[in-house]
Amino acid sequence: MKLKQNYKVREIAGEKMVVMHGKDGVDLTKVILLNNSAEWLWNSLQGKDFSLDSTAKLLEERYKIGKEQSEADAGKWIDSMVKVGLIET
Repeated sequence: MKLKQNYKVREIAGEKMVVMHGKDGVDLTKVILLNNSAEWLWNSLQGKDFSLDSTAKLLEERYKIGKEQSEADAGKWIDSMVKVGLIET
């Protein structure tokens, strides 16, 4: 799977948001707020193919957590990105 390329993280009013970039600029009709961990994952995976396992491995290394916790957290992040249409498979 891959993050969709037409979405970018921007800081707006002190918040990190994923916004759609189109031919006419930024579309603020669809905005997704990210916490620090979600933003870090987004930036780490942008432009790359990834899986649940590779995402969990990133979390394990960054946050020094166990495999079970990292897989659960990675699954939640991926599910939330799929739910709002930010991942292409």
